[in-house]
Formats: sequence, structure tokens, C-alpha cells
Amino acid sequence: MKKQRGYTESFKWKVVQEVPEGKYTKEEARRVYNIRSNCAVLYRMRKFSGQDNYREPITSEIMGRENTRSEQAVRIKKLEEELLKEKQKTKLFKKIVEVAEEEFGIDIVKKYGARQYED
Repeated sequence: MKKQRGYTESFKWKVVQEVPEGKYTKEEARRVYNIRSNCAVLYRMRKFSGQDNYREPITSEIMGRENTRSEQAVRIKKLEEELLKEKQKTKLFKKIVEVAEEEFGIDIVKKYGARQYED
């Protein structure tokens, strides 16, 4: 009796992404990664596609074939730039509050456990 291998989700996801990208066919991916099951790659592709019935054929649109690596890289770059801007805004805001607290002698930042002001 053969022992069943346990693959990590990240490994499965990596294999599944390489097929629609055109790096490997399902069979090539199975051989390259030494996956014994004949249908494991197809099953995982369908599972990761979000389809309820993994036996239904998948379309290239579901697997995101239109999202090429270059499009993803551009999107990641844009998101990194936006994150940097937001971090800078946060840092500036904290400094403004700090200076205002010193200049006006008031507590602007709410302290933990402080009660709300009631009229």
C-alpha cells in the first residue's frame, strides 16, 4: 500500500498557477513535481478556481489567465506606492498632533479607557 503524501496549500497553489500561465501542462506539472495522482492537478485547479463542483470544466477566465505576471507586477508596484503614501500621511498626522498638543497644551489623542464628554 502506498503512503499518501501531504502537500502544503502553498505548494498546491504554486503548481496550480503554473498550468494556466503556460509554464507546464497538467501532465508536465504532475511529472515535474512527482505527483502520483493522475487527476490531482486538475482537481486542485478546479478547487482553487472557486467552483462548487470540481468535476465541471474550468475556463481560462476563472483561473485568471488574463492576469499575466506583468499585470500583477504593475498592480503590486502601484499598491506598494499607495501603501508608502499612506504610511507617510500617518507619520505626518502623528507629528501634527504631537506639535499641536505641545503648542496648545491639550490632549488630542484619546487615552485608552477615557470617558466620552457629555453635554
